[in-house]
Amino acid sequence: MNLKIFCKLFLVAALTTTAFSLKAQIDEEYETLLLTEDEEPLDLFKSAFKPVFGFGQGIFSFYGDINSNYNNPLVGNRGNLISISRSLGRYFDVDLYALFGKISAYQRNLEDLSQNRNFQSDLFMGGAAISYNFNHLLLRKRPFHPYISLGVQTVQFSPRGDREHNGQPYQYHPDGTIRLPDGTIVPRDYGYETNLREVNLENKDYSLMSFAIPLELGLNLAVTDRLTLRFANATSFSFTDYIDDRKAKNGFYKNDIINYAYVSLRLDLFSPQSEIAAVEQFKNLKFVVTDGEDEDGDGVDDFNDECPHTPKGIIVDFRGCPIDSDGDGVPDYRDEQPNTPRDAIGIGPTGVRLTTYHMVALLFDPKAVERRHLATYYSEQRQQVTRKKYDKMPAKFKQFDVNNDGWISPTELRQAIDKVFDFKSNLSVDDVNELLEYFWVQ
Repeated sequence: MNLKIFCKLFLVAALTTTAFSLKAQIDEEYETLLLTEDEEPLDLFKSAFKPVFGFGQGIFSFYGDINSNYNNPLVGNRGNLISISRSLGRYFDVDLYALFGKISAYQRNLEDLSQNRNFQSDLFMGGAAISYNFNHLLLRKRPFHPYISLGVQTVQFSPRGDREHNGQPYQYHPDGTIRLPDGTIVPRDYGYETNLREVNLENKDYSLMSFAIPLELGLNLAVTDRLTLRFANATSFSFTDYIDDRKAKNGFYKNDIINYAYVSLRLDLFSPQSEIAAVEQFKNLKFVVTDGEDEDGDGVDDFNDECPHTPKGIIVDFRGCPIDSDGDGVPDYRDEQPNTPRDAIGIGPTGVRLTTYHMVALLFDPKAVERRHLATYYSEQRQQVTRKKYDKMPAKFKQFDVNNDGWISPTELRQAIDKVFDFKSNLSVDDVNELLEYFWVQ
């Protein structure tokens, strides 16, 4: 191999090795802030609106003046749910949602035949709710999240009844049969052909829309990074007693109540992958009971703190490590150069980018000293080492004496070294060392 090419390759390899050793302290750039442990916990969530979409199905149950002969929240009419949610901070979420389906009830009574009633209604409910996730009390690093929510919603309904068969009214008999006026026994056809409000003898003008207060208890279970399974039960306390077309209820709460037990899938399409990567670290975490101690007072308990002994008052990320905004491996509170360029060939211990000249000093002078100590250093070196003496400038260095004044200035020296790094010079490594030696003794 050509000696000059070998020397150039050696120079590049040495420089690359030095640069990588200096940057070994830099963390991989796939983790960013998931939770900010500071006095303003909402700042993280003001940066973007990151909705979570939900789609689910469940069972509507009705509790009013017409009651089915069973009170099981898992038995009733199927209903559908769509929702959109976002986080309001570390402990609260807001949900906007819509429910639609049917509700019905069928009441039988063999002793009082007037109590044999039924109804069915198309149902639409839309509202908003605020939920609390108990993160004040439970560790955040867990795959399941119980919650409780309270909100307000509108309820639209249209009660109809199944009262006749082929135009002939049902007649209920004490033996439990349903007959037509001619005595023919018939089954219910579930046609719900009668508009109950139109035939209501007491009030034909009641509103078919009302408000309700929904109270919901549930559990969110992480399935994948972006997919969550929700199990919940929502009980809506309405402000109307006419959902079943009857206003006769007695008791503590006289209006109609609608219950919805459901399962939904919640999909996060918009959170940055950096946050998803942070959540990924929680998946295989083995949960243990801890006493919640926080030795360094950074807001992350000792069990979960990856950077213990953080100085007081320093802002940390969800791991308990000081924030490093420019990702140079030096935390902000020690970084003397914010916004360090990403293409820096090396980073010093104070977060300052290393230049070509720093690298040359490290490469060619392993005993590099600070500039203010150069005079003392070279004075001592002259006493210890017999340096080569020059009567005149070596011919191979005259090409760098741009102004032909017989002296290599600092600027001309830097230009010469730049040409070596740019592979525009025929100097070998030994030649560069000799040029540096000549510069100091000329």
